[in-house]
Amino acid sequence: MQNFEIKRMHIHSAMTQPNQDQENGLGQHSNLYLRLQQSATIRANIQNISQLLNTGLTPEALDICVKLLEAGVHPQALAEVVTQIRREMAVIEADGQ
Repeated sequence: MQNFEIKRMHIHSAMTQPNQDQENGLGQHSNLYLRLQQSATIRANIQNISQLLNTGLTPEALDICVKLLEAGVHPQALAEVVTQIRREMAVIEADGQ
């Protein structure tokens, strides 16, 4: 789990570093595409890991979880909330049938 935290922090710092092109006076367009491409690649990799771990999270739910983690939510607390929501949804679905 600690390895994941280190990688998450590395990904977050890579995505929030200052725009080198702006600092060099080259404009933002050349670096903007690269940052968007890296973000899409990172999101795809996170989705693949989620599928390998059989989390059952949709891409939208996974994006929300990643944003919460980046905002500082503790990973264990987030996992517990997701688990609790799933339990409650199972009860609601069972009552509805």
